[in-house]
Amino acid sequence: MAGIGFQLTKLMQKRTLASGLHAYGFAALIGSGPWVLSMVTLAALGLVLHRAGAAHELDLFFVSVTHIFAFSLVTTGPLQLLLSRYTADAVFAKQDERIFPSLLGALVLTIVINGTLGFIFFIGFVPATPLFQVAAAGVLMVVSAIWIAAIYLTAVRDYTAVVRCFAIGYAVSFVAAWFLARWFGVAGTMAGFLLGQVVLLLTMVRVIYREYGTTGPPSFAFLSSFGRHCDLALCGLVYNLGIWIDKPLHWWLSPHGYRVAGALWASPLYDQAVFLSFLSVAPGMAVFLLTLETKFAGHYADFFRLVVDKGTLGDILRTKALMVDSLRDGLAQLLKFQGAFTLALVLAADRLLAALGLGTVQTLVFQVTLIGVCLLVLFLALLTVLFYLNHLRDALISCTFFAVINLVVTLAGLLTDERWYGLGFTAAAAAGSIAAGAFANRALHRLEFETFTSQPIYS
Repeated sequence: MAGIGFQLTKLMQKRTLASGLHAYGFAALIGSGPWVLSMVTLAALGLVLHRAGAAHELDLFFVSVTHIFAFSLVTTGPLQLLLSRYTADAVFAKQDERIFPSLLGALVLTIVINGTLGFIFFIGFVPATPLFQVAAAGVLMVVSAIWIAAIYLTAVRDYTAVVRCFAIGYAVSFVAAWFLARWFGVAGTMAGFLLGQVVLLLTMVRVIYREYGTTGPPSFAFLSSFGRHCDLALCGLVYNLGIWIDKPLHWWLSPHGYRVAGALWASPLYDQAVFLSFLSVAPGMAVFLLTLETKFAGHYADFFRLVVDKGTLGDILRTKALMVDSLRDGLAQLLKFQGAFTLALVLAADRLLAALGLGTVQTLVFQVTLIGVCLLVLFLALLTVLFYLNHLRDALISCTFFAVINLVVTLAGLLTDERWYGLGFTAAAAAGSIAAGAFANRALHRLEFETFTSQPIYS
């Protein structure tokens, strides 16, 4: 995401309050846009449809969307990281002509895989009208493609166009879902949401084409990266499994879980609180994009440029020191901004969730998982450092800690009582952050040694 971050930092060069707010606002929208805007859109849609008297049908729609998000993120996780690496390599090699064809190839692959999964799951295992089943399968297909296209948007320089994509897409989703619900009920809601997601995907592709578009058929050259970067692909898979593993455990094992329809399960007591807590990621993602990754990436590039150009050892060590300082300062700012926002929400949780009609147990889950989300942003930042330093095995071990601890502690909590709800996710984010931090610290300490000793003696 450093590509678009470099453009946003130019806004801050004016050193005015307005320019700073402008930059951080755009960074928050871009860094967490697809997730936060989708949650806000769904919440607003639920409120409108509830007041319109369609509350009895909403469970099927919202639980289906939850399953769609889970499926789409887990299935595209490996491909997202591989495409990030492939696109970054193409930009570095000044081979921009490889970028748009790889997007088309990735979209074809994603649509085929997730379209097949969607039709099998919703038509075979979810009892509903044919319109609802087909629309839900289509949403899974398109949302998965949106996660892929979002990878390429981070390299686009026109950040205002990126924000417009999200605004237009989710506005169409809201209006179309609300309008079609009046005629076709819950099936119309899903069809309208699908229409908006299609508009979002098409506008994203259009923006990417304007930046990197070239003529030519879809390219699947990125698939060769699976062999070279298997650990990177596994990181994407295990990380997303770690994010989601606690949800189905609550659906199936919690006394509050229940079957909504066929293979669709829910546990509103847990789901609602957790999804609300994930809306708090915006400040941390803004700092991550503007301060941490962008500055770190700049010094990282300078370090290796000096190595390649045979700079002096003094210059190389000074640049490394700048890189470490930028990382330390960025992490401190991330914890300061995200921590302050999290603390404010924890203290206001009683009043906030009471106003939303949620109970005491959900308030406790919300408070616990708010801390988990804060730690998750830190974990993501440290994982990114490991990716930059090419310590993929260390990143995979950290992701594995994250997923396994979430699984084990969540199971332990379900076997005891409700006071443990949400602790699995928070403990997992803390363990992942500690592991990734330790690995990143060791990698930076040995950076110049590993950089030079990894080179061949004879060329």
